[in-house]
Amino acid sequence: MIKRGKEIYKIFLKQKRFQSEFQRQFRLFIIVTLGFTVAFTWRQTTFDISLSLVKFITRTQNSSFSSILASIFITIVSIGLIYAASYFLKDGIENC
Repeated sequence: MIKRGKEIYKIFLKQKRFQSEFQRQFRLFIIVTLGFTVAFTWRQTTFDISLSLVKFITRTQNSSFSSILASIFITIVSIGLIYAASYFLKDGIENC
């Protein structure tokens, strides 16, 4: 009888862990979805500001060339932010 009780306890424990992990993953899904939505809404604004900055710096009137330069500028800034975030948010030695 005691052995059966331990088996039932293990089943409930696993179910509780699964439910906890499911809730954690669902929260993460919602956060990522909303983050993507926010980023998508700011996409055009960021591009327009970068395009204005590139046109101001280069004094170019060619729309296609300015658009390419703005995209390159955004890419370089984004890569820099990714490297900075990777450097400052890396795990400690004990978490490797």
